[in-house]
Amino acid sequence: MYGMNSTENPIKDVMARAATHGYTMADVCRVAEISQTQVSRWISGRVDPLYGTVARLNQVVDAMVAAKLEIESKRQEGQS
Repeated sequence: MYGMNSTENPIKDVMARAATHGYTMADVCRVAEISQTQVSRWISGRVDPLYGTVARLNQVVDAMVAAKLEIESKRQEGQS
């Protein structure tokens, strides 16, 4: 249906990727300025998200992960 991820629910994929890097749904929703309630509806399959919303959530997770990796890299440089 969505054709962009490995599962039928791209929101679940986005949230799983965020969780892999230590972020919660609340973290992602806060940065993306999207209601957790709405994301829960998308995850449950009660409502389908718009493609642009999925892309926005992916961009937010990408940015959060990149920032975290940069901080960790700088921390490691400081310990060397």
